[in-house]
Amino acid sequence: MAERKTLGIRAFDSFKWVLLIMMISLLSFFSFGCGKKENTETTVPPSSPEECITEENLVFFYYEAVVATQGGNESTSYRLYKYTDSELVLVWNHYDTSDNQHKNYRIVPASVFDDCLKIAKKYKMGKGKWIDGDCIVGAEFIIEYVKDGKTVSVTSSHMPDNGVEAFDAVSKVLKQAWADA
Repeated sequence: MAERKTLGIRAFDSFKWVLLIMMISLLSFFSFGCGKKENTETTVPPSSPEECITEENLVFFYYEAVVATQGGNESTSYRLYKYTDSELVLVWNHYDTSDNQHKNYRIVPASVFDDCLKIAKKYKMGKGKWIDGDCIVGAEFIIEYVKDGKTVSVTSSHMPDNGVEAFDAVSKVLKQAWADA
């Protein structure tokens, strides 16, 4: 039984690393301004928000999952994409226990991104115990964003004691932005 549990944990850890590497790759293509013309400073709004939902425009990623439960796994993610100077596209993606995907998007103020970064700064995400802290069991959280040209990736695999509080704070900002849009 213990060997079976260990194999399951190893498989789950491998999955987390693959997911983390994929998200870091996505964020490495980060650039601001969906509708910017090259060699000009004029921002031309795109004709639709769907045009901005690209890897190059991803500015923030939040992921949460319930894992290893008898009823199955569920996950929800929020992604913020640059749309205009004052607006972002917020994409919500949810997989339920039957692996059905539900996906939609809404336009939100650019200040949502700033609010998420304030939380990251407040909780010192990506530093100290976020690198070598403890892990939680039964849930997984990931946050990724680009700051000063570098991708910051934070997971619940390593976090301080108040780590869940930090993830909850980001989740509340994104859920409220979704509800207000």
